[in-house]
Amino acid sequence: MEIKTLICDLDGTLLAPSGGVLVSDRVRDALIALQEQGMTIVLASARIFQGVLPLARQLQMDRYHGYIIAQNGTLGYDVSRDQTLFVHAIEQADSLALWEMARQMGLDFGIAQPSYMVASGYSEGFALDRYNCAVDYLLTDTPQRYVREEIWKCSASGDKATVDRSFDRFRTQVEARYPYRVIRSTDTFVDVIRQGCDKAGGLKELFTQIGGSFAQAAAIGDGDSDAQMIRESAWGVTLENGSALCKRHAKQIVPSYEQEGCLTLFSQLLSR
Repeated sequence: MEIKTLICDLDGTLLAPSGGVLVSDRVRDALIALQEQGMTIVLASARIFQGVLPLARQLQMDRYHGYIIAQNGTLGYDVSRDQTLFVHAIEQADSLALWEMARQMGLDFGIAQPSYMVASGYSEGFALDRYNCAVDYLLTDTPQRYVREEIWKCSASGDKATVDRSFDRFRTQVEARYPYRVIRSTDTFVDVIRQGCDKAGGLKELFTQIGGSFAQAAAIGDGDSDAQMIRESAWGVTLENGSALCKRHAKQIVPSYEQEGCLTLFSQLLSR
């Protein structure tokens, strides 16, 4: 089995959940060594694009022709060419309507653009997101004045109790009225993306454009959003902290992110 592509989730896999934007020196060095051997790296994350790009640069993916799948499969990016390959955007009118719906349910709402996030407040979920993704936030009660670019995704935020109380109703109403999926990414953070988008679908779209396939790929991740790419890859791996669904589909389980278990897989690939 020849592995040409390595697909990596970020949070809970390469680094701790809410662990910032850069990996440890040991993880960095292993991934650079794999690229020096000819491996193509794809970073596949639920994070907004701005929260993945600093890591791609740390891993020198601009030099080694790596790729990013961001926002749960809604955006593909060629790091070496500094080129967006595809985006499944949200309509501006829809984003403003979703803003009002979320606010009525007591949730803060954010609209993610290439330049900055337009948000109604800076509650717990957004504060963690900004730390992880290095995204600038513009706070306003009049989003229509500042939403001027392509909308990559929308998000809702609150403390855990608020999100617990509002999530099911928010998801039901959004998915009944609009062509979008609502995903609870963390206890305090909710993502709204195009219906039909996920990491595995984004990877298939990437492979169609650049060549390659799951049949020649290894994939490692820990969350339910990673399970499909783990299942479809020739060498699918999860960690001890991985979800039950990931463990059901994985061919190998490595130690948790706390022990940098991803290095077990990387060492095996380096020795092949």
